[in-house]
Amino acid sequence: MKLSEHSKQRMKQRTDYNHKQRVRLFADAIMYGKSPNDFKDNKELRDFLLSRKNCKVKLYKNYVFIYSKNSHRLYTMYKLPEKYIKE
Repeated sequence: MKLSEHSKQRMKQRTDYNHKQRVRLFADAIMYGKSPNDFKDNKELRDFLLSRKNCKVKLYKNYVFIYSKNSHRLYTMYKLPEKYIKE
């Protein structure tokens, strides 16, 4: 998996992590992140994640990571909207 220039910029803007920590976050999201099918008990969150067409989506540490299905490149990442976060 590779980081696109856009995703590098977005990770820098949307996290307080340094470069090494951002790369680690990206790698951990690939390995440990949850896919939409892991949220069968939360239909609203699952539908939100599945609304991203033609992409792979992973949720990790309350960040949404959107990957290309074919090129294995991270397009972007953003914080999960508050309404989907359960305490």
